[in-house]
Formats: sequence, C-alpha cells, structure tokens
Amino acid sequence: MQRDPDEIRADLNKLIEESRSIFPKLASRLDEVRRWIANKKSGLLKRKPHVLQFLEELLSDATFWFKTQLMPEDDRKVEFAQLTPTEQYWYEFLFTRWINEPDPKMPIWKKKLMGGEFKGDDKSFVNKICQEIEFLGGNTSNSYIADLSMATDFIASGSRNLPLCVQITTVNDTHSRNKEREWQLTLKYWGIRRAMFVSFNPRLTQVNQKIGQSVFQRSDLTQGNCYLVINIDK
Repeated sequence: MQRDPDEIRADLNKLIEESRSIFPKLASRLDEVRRWIANKKSGLLKRKPHVLQFLEELLSDATFWFKTQLMPEDDRKVEFAQLTPTEQYWYEFLFTRWINEPDPKMPIWKKKLMGGEFKGDDKSFVNKICQEIEFLGGNTSNSYIADLSMATDFIASGSRNLPLCVQITTVNDTHSRNKEREWQLTLKYWGIRRAMFVSFNPRLTQVNQKIGQSVFQRSDLTQGNCYLVINIDK
C-alpha cells in the first residue's frame, strides 16, 4: 500500500534532524531530496508512483544504515551477517559511497523521476532474470539509486557470494558501444570493480533465463577489477 506523501516528508525530516550532528553527510544528502519535494503538493506526489517508491526505498535504506552505524562493531557484524551478500555489498559499500560522494547524475534523474520520464518498463523483465538467478542458488537485489546513479540494473551473486553489478540493454551495436563506455566511466567513479554489461536480443525465447544463467555462472568466475561485456543473441 502506498504511503501518504506527508508521512514520508515527516519521516524524512525526522531522520535529517537525527543524523545532522552524527552523520552530517547523510543529513546533507537527505536534505537534497527533501528540498526536491519541498514545494510539491501531496496530490501531485500521489500521481508520481516512482517518486514515492524511490522515497520509501531511500528512507528504508537510510534508516537501516543510520541505526547500524550507531551499533557497537560486534552488534553491527551480527546484523549484517543476517543480510544476503548483495544486501551487504549495498549497505556496506555502495550506499555508503552514495552518502559520502557527490552524485553527478542526481540532478538528471530527479528531473526525470518528477517529470514522469522514468517509466521502469523493464522492472518486470529484470525481476524475471533475478528469479532465475535465485532459482539457481544465487541472490540478487536492486534499487533506484543503483539503477539511476550507478549504471546497475541489479546486483547479483552466485554460489560463491561474490557481488556483481549488472546492466542490461537491447540497443544495437553502435549505441551499445557508446553506452558501454558511459557504463565503465560510471562504475569507476563509484569504485565498482566487478560488473557485467549484457546486450541481448529481446526476440529470443526464454532470454531472461539465458541472461540469468550467464550472470550466475560469471559471478563466480569473475575476478576483481573486471568488467565483463557479453552479447546474448542466440
């Protein structure tokens, strides 16, 4: 059930105030988001499902990060041990980086989200790929921030629990090469060392399974500082 925008605003403001003196960079990043929606009426936000989903996800991530950072180290280790490998990677590394580093893409995706340009059309397809990976024994996670800021449609790991950031695309070879270059630059900026760029033919039968199987297998085999580029067209 979608939460009321005013409740989300109240929770966001509360977390900003709680973190301001302890984790000022978290407060600053959340304040950027608060200012983004400050003058938007609740009725308008209710018509922006992706904006509300992003805000709820951000609040959940930020609240968990805030609480675990306040824990003694041993307690924090116990808490993180209950997460999947991809969740651990997200909270310990990528989300922490996003809090502490400038996000060059943030002005762009804020405009797209609020303008309704972000449709999330591939969400169902990505979920099917993730289901295949999990069926094989791996685990996955995805987030708006990873997608919009870090060129990562989802994070996956195979049986060896080694997280791999994955981006998928259906563009032709010429455009794919341009997108591939942008992908690598984005990964390097965020310090992502293990990643996979998948270009695929959407007309193939069971292509989601083929992508899932390929990601699962390569997650175990890919070493650090490796950007894999593969094409699935048959």
